[in-house]
Amino acid sequence: MVMLTNSPVVPRWLRERLFVHYPDDMRPSRLAAGMAHMGTLTEYIFPVFLLLGDGGLVTAAALLVMLCFHSFIAGNMPSGMPIEWNIMMVFGGFFLFGQHPEASVLALGSMPLLVIFLFVCLVAVPLYGNFYPSRVSFLNAMRYYAGNWAYSVWLFRGDSARKLDQLVKAAPLMRDQFEKALPDEEAVDAAMMMMPAMRFLHLDGRVLHEALPRAVDDIEQYQWMEGEILAGIVLGWNFGDGHLHDLQLLSAIQQQCGFEPGELRAVMVESQPLFGPSMAWTVADAASGVLERGEMRMAQARDFQPWPTGARAEAFRPGRAGANETGSA
Repeated sequence: MVMLTNSPVVPRWLRERLFVHYPDDMRPSRLAAGMAHMGTLTEYIFPVFLLLGDGGLVTAAALLVMLCFHSFIAGNMPSGMPIEWNIMMVFGGFFLFGQHPEASVLALGSMPLLVIFLFVCLVAVPLYGNFYPSRVSFLNAMRYYAGNWAYSVWLFRGDSARKLDQLVKAAPLMRDQFEKALPDEEAVDAAMMMMPAMRFLHLDGRVLHEALPRAVDDIEQYQWMEGEILAGIVLGWNFGDGHLHDLQLLSAIQQQCGFEPGELRAVMVESQPLFGPSMAWTVADAASGVLERGEMRMAQARDFQPWPTGARAEAFRPGRAGANETGSA
């Protein structure tokens, strides 16, 4: 749903049908759910036919489906997706199954060390990482196929983000970059809000409905910065792994920048384990350390709108009771 909504080629009428009732109800529609399940089914089926094919018509049909599948993803320019991965998969498919259909997976039986290596890398590590995602990088665990992985949101009060200028950075702050490229402050503000909007559209972003009010008293007084963006700026690399911009990076930045209590708050969310019902979150202050931890059951989040409503909306109002209490939610 989110990929097609963000696509430069999908027509508006189709984008709107991806939601229950655009723009009042932004939960995924039955059409969006059906397309998602069909995509999953397709991704499971064509590799099976590639393995079973002998280089003839079945193999050719499976290769065509594979080409269309990856072209569809790449053509929609999904946010954060390394497009070159799709190109490499297409090349690998045509090379292995098109050019060398005689190669058989059964031939690995004569190379036991290779079998063990592949089993560890392709089965053991991903399986362990999916049951215990906090202990393995989402790349090694292939958590991108699970649809969620660890992330963080960093909140800077007022202009305190300027303290990051004390670091040797790989790039300027995002707002500084936008101010050089966009015509006015309104356009800059709109561009800055694209990341929070993208985050909340995804189901795992709804965890912030519970965690954000426990992080800050008045969200309007803080500048939102995705952990991925911050890691790219101060480390020069991110690639989506939330473990790269967790408490360890917060502590390292604090040692050099010296944020006052309340100036920098970070919300760190761990991905949902395989068959696990919830996602864990942590709220930390750069100066004071961890303030609170909790978990949110994802079944209830399916009924949430991207924006807080009802009692959750009240929790975002300045001066509401219960803000920043320590303990467990």
